[in-house]
Amino acid sequence: MAYEWASLLGEVDTYSARRVASLVDDDEKRRRGRASGPAVTSDRAEKRYLPTGIAARAATIFVPSGEQTIASILQPARSSQQDVVALVGALASRTGPEEDDELRRGGGGGGSAARQANPPIATRRSLKDKASLEVASRAALAAGAQPVVIKVTSTVSSRASAAGLLTYLGTREAENEDGRTERVDIPVIDQDGIAIVSREARAAVLSDWTAEFRDPYAVNAVATISIKFAERVGDGDLHEVLNAAFGSKPFLYSHRPDGEVSVYAVTDLPAGKLAIALKAREKGDGSVHTAETAEGDLAARLANAGRRAEVCILGAATSEKSSRYFLEKFLRAEQRVITSAGDAVKRGSPSHKTADCIWQEWSGHIRTVEPRNAFHVIFSARAGTDAQTMNRAVRDFLSEQVAGHRWITAHHPDTGHVHVHAMIAARDHVGKALRLTKPELYQWRERFAEKAREHGIAMVATRRADVAATRPYSQAQAGAYQRGLTDPRYLMTPALNNRVRHKRAGVADRASLANGSLALAQQWRATVDGLKKVGAKSTVIDAANRFAAATADKTPKPAARTVNGFVLVRIEINPAGNAPALLKTVERALQAHPRFASEKAGTALLLAPTGASISKIERELTRRNEMGPGAETLEVVNNIERRLFEQGLSATVSVEAAGGAQNGAPTPWLQSRFAALDQRTASKPAAPLAKLMTLVSDIKQRKENTMPLSLEQFDERVARANKSMDRLETMVDSSGERQAVEEMRREISALFAEQRRDIELQQIPSAMHASGGRGNAVHYSSWRGP
Repeated sequence: MAYEWASLLGEVDTYSARRVASLVDDDEKRRRGRASGPAVTSDRAEKRYLPTGIAARAATIFVPSGEQTIASILQPARSSQQDVVALVGALASRTGPEEDDELRRGGGGGGSAARQANPPIATRRSLKDKASLEVASRAALAAGAQPVVIKVTSTVSSRASAAGLLTYLGTREAENEDGRTERVDIPVIDQDGIAIVSREARAAVLSDWTAEFRDPYAVNAVATISIKFAERVGDGDLHEVLNAAFGSKPFLYSHRPDGEVSVYAVTDLPAGKLAIALKAREKGDGSVHTAETAEGDLAARLANAGRRAEVCILGAATSEKSSRYFLEKFLRAEQRVITSAGDAVKRGSPSHKTADCIWQEWSGHIRTVEPRNAFHVIFSARAGTDAQTMNRAVRDFLSEQVAGHRWITAHHPDTGHVHVHAMIAARDHVGKALRLTKPELYQWRERFAEKAREHGIAMVATRRADVAATRPYSQAQAGAYQRGLTDPRYLMTPALNNRVRHKRAGVADRASLANGSLALAQQWRATVDGLKKVGAKSTVIDAANRFAAATADKTPKPAARTVNGFVLVRIEINPAGNAPALLKTVERALQAHPRFASEKAGTALLLAPTGASISKIERELTRRNEMGPGAETLEVVNNIERRLFEQGLSATVSVEAAGGAQNGAPTPWLQSRFAALDQRTASKPAAPLAKLMTLVSDIKQRKENTMPLSLEQFDERVARANKSMDRLETMVDSSGERQAVEEMRREISALFAEQRRDIELQQIPSAMHASGGRGNAVHYSSWRGP
C-alpha cells in the first residue's frame, strides 16, 4: 500500500549503499546462510514490534456527510468463514446434466448467422460458469466475505534496489524492555521453504538473484561508424563537418593516414532495431532497412555541410556494458583520438580510466531503460485474519502460480491489516518473463481467492463495478495526501482529497449506482435469486436485496457539497429559545459536528464546513477592520443565514476565523481557536464590555468639563482619539464587544460634532471681545480621546 511504499523508499535510500558494499559472496558464508533455519533468537520474545502503516495512523477515516458507504448500503450478514466458503461452493458449482442438455439443445444447424447466434457449447458453458462465479462473489460479499487485495507496489531493476527491498522485508523496528528502539531481523522464507533470518543469509540470497538480473539497455544507440570522404579533408574542416553532422551529441573520431575517419558517437538511432539490422546484414538474412536509412541520413547531413562521403555503420551497442566495452576498444585501437570539443584524448593512463571519464560526460546523452528484474507484491487481508493461515495460502498460491521463478515471502506484524510481502523474480529458470498486467492480476485474484477458501479464509475476487466502488488512488496521490496532513503548506486539491478519503472510507460511487449500462440492479437481483435457490440465510438475502434496491433507485440525489475547509462562526439567534433544541437545529442545518458546537444565552459558536475559498476568507478577515467584510465572507454569511431561515430561525451570523481541513476534520489550529473562543464566551463577559461602556459614560461626563482649546488643538485631539478607537477595535474578539465598540464610536462621533459646533459658536463673541481690546482666552468644551 501507499504507506508501505513510502517506507520502502526510505529504506532504499538509507541502507542500499551501505548494504550493497558489504554483501557476502563467499561460498562458505553462503552455505552457512542457507543452513540457517527458522530458529528465532532468545530475546525475540522480549522485543515489541513498533506499529507501522494503518496501525501507526490513529486518525479515523472521515466519511463526508450525505455520502453512502458500501457497508452502509449492504449491511452484510455476520456469517462464519465456513458458511461463506460453503455458500460460494454451492453457487459456483458447475452445471448439472439437465443444464448440459439445455446447452446442447441451444445449438443447431444453419449458416454462419446461426453459428454466431449459437456459439459452441464450450463457449456457452464458459460464459455460464463465469456468470455463476460473479453471482457467487456478490453473494459472498452479502454474507460478509472480504475481497482479495493484491497490489504490485514496485519493481526491482538493479542490485541496489534489490538489496533495499530485501532489507525492508527482512527487518523490523522493535522496542526493547528498556524502551530503546532498534532494527531486528525477522524470518524471510524462500520458494524452497528455507528461512532467511540474518544479514549474511540475505546477502547470499541476493547474490543468487542478481546473477540472473538483466542490465539496463539503451534506447538510443552508441555506434561505431566509418566515413570515407570523396575528397581529402583537413583536420580543421573535418572537426566542423562532423559537429555539423552529429549536432549536440558527443563523439570521438580518429583521422587515419589513408583518409578514412573512424567515429564512435552517441546517436538518436534506435539501439535495438539498429543492432538487429546490422546482424541481419552480417548474416545476409533479414531486413537491413534501419541501417541503410541511418547511413543515408548521416551522408545527407555531411553533404549539407559541404562534404560528400560514404558512410557505413559497423556496430551499435545496446547496453551500458557493451557501450563501455566498445569505447575502451576504440581508445586502444586508434592512434590519435579527438573529442567532439576538439581536444585530443591524452595517452598514458589506462584505457579503462580514460573510458570512465568519457562515459561520465556522455551518460546524460544516453537514454536507458531499467529492466524489471523482480516484483514487490503485497497480499492483504482484513485485521483479525489469522496471519499464519494467510501466509500458508500465499505460499501455496505462489508455488503454483509462479512455478520456476525465485520468490520469497515475509509477514510484517503490527501493521493493522494482515500483509504478506512477496519478492518475485521477473523471469523463470528458462528466461520466460512474468506478466503482471490488469488481466493477469485479475486472474491472480480469482485463483488466490480459491486458494484462500481452501485454507478456510472467506475471500472472493470482485470487480470495482460490482459494488460501485470509487476509483483507486495511486501511490503518488496517497503520498501527496499524507504529506498534506502533516504540512499545511503542501498544496492538495479537493479532487485529490476526496479521491483518497472516499476510497479509504469505502464510499459508494453515486454515478456507478445510477449507471444503467452497468446493469448493477439486474446483477444483484440475479444474486438474490441465486441465494434463494441454494437456501441461503434470510440475513444474507436481505443484504443482497438492499444493494439491489440501492442500485435500482434512479432518483437523482443532491450532489454532496465540496468541503474545502471550516469557518468559525458566531450565530446570535433571535429570539433565544430552548438552548439544546436550537443548537441541534443549527447543527443539522449547517452539517456541523456536535463536538465543535456550543450555545450560550442564545449565541451559538460552531465550526461549520464550507465549500468557499478558505484563502480568500482568511485574506478578507485580516483586512476587515480597514475594508469591511469581503465578498467571499459575505457569501458564506448569507448562505448560513439562508439555511437557518429554512429551518425557521432568524439569526445574525459573523465569521470569526477560517481554516483548512485535515482528514475531513478542522485543523488543530482551528479547533484550538474554537476552544479558546468558547471558553471566553463561557466566562463572565461583563469585564471587557463593562470597561467599554464605562469609557462611553466617562466621555459623556467629560463633555461638561471645559478647557481652553483652539480648533487646531481640538482637531488634533479628535485624530488621536480616532486612532485609539481603531486600535481598540482590533483587540476585541466577540460580536457583542464589536457592537459595543460601534456604539461607542457613534456616541463619540456625536459628541465630537456637538463640541465642534460649540467651539465655532464661541469663536464669534471671542472675536468681538478681541476687537474691544479684551483678551482672547475662551473656555471651550472639549473631550480627550482614550
